[in-house]
Amino acid sequence: MKDIILQAGETAAHVNAFGAELKGLSLNGIEYLYDGDPLYYARTSPTLFPIIGRFLSDTYYVGSKAYHMGINGFALERNFTVEHVNDHTCVFLLSADERTQAMYPFSFHFWVSYALSEGRMDVTYTVENCGTNKMPFSVGCHTAYRWPLLEGETAKEYELRFEKNEQLRSFNPFNWKDADFVKGKNRPLSHELFSNYTRSMTEIQSAWIEFGSRAGDHAVRIQREEMPYLAMWTLPNENARFVCLEPCTSVHAGAAATLEERNGIIILDAGTTVKKHFAIELR
Repeated sequence: MKDIILQAGETAAHVNAFGAELKGLSLNGIEYLYDGDPLYYARTSPTLFPIIGRFLSDTYYVGSKAYHMGINGFALERNFTVEHVNDHTCVFLLSADERTQAMYPFSFHFWVSYALSEGRMDVTYTVENCGTNKMPFSVGCHTAYRWPLLEGETAKEYELRFEKNEQLRSFNPFNWKDADFVKGKNRPLSHELFSNYTRSMTEIQSAWIEFGSRAGDHAVRIQREEMPYLAMWTLPNENARFVCLEPCTSVHAGAAATLEERNGIIILDAGTTVKKHFAIELR
């Protein structure tokens, strides 16, 4: 499907129904998202639902029955219905069908809403449990930003900045841990940090996290109060000029055989709805 173009002053966004994916986000003609070069990472910002990460052998159990679901769930590989679009907003919908229930035996509606304003994109996930049983799930995104954001800058000039002083450990899906990943308000970044795959964090106190150069004027600020986890990933190769910053409700480390065993899983009662929101500010 052709990209939908949203415009708010000098801020523009491209969104697409496949994976309800944000494909581009620019301010004053400067693009902040990665271009999706398949040599390194072929996507830009796919939507992750109903799991973040994966199960061992892509297999889990509901009761005594085994189900098979790939990494980061199935939403990123599905065409969503476009429910609403205007100059500033777009709403996508994915509903349970035979394909989803073969992997995830729950009845649901899942909306992804994008709302663009000057210098800011608000993203809202709405999940409705349409069934009669409790429904476990997680939700998030896999957004890749240009790293560095501008030509002439180097990756090692970049850092994460936090609203508050933090003491944060990071972990990867295999339960490897770095107890002192963040100490204070700044965490310098390098590709070597990702030699052990994903860096994930939780128990973050800051309402926002910012990615930018120590010397430059451009940065991305993620307002993430409703997303308790942040996953980070890139290749340990400076030719891979991107970093994924992924606000999400759950990131699992280690083995789990059921959805309920996963860290941060949300359990939604039958007939109820939950919303989760974050925002990207271009600075």
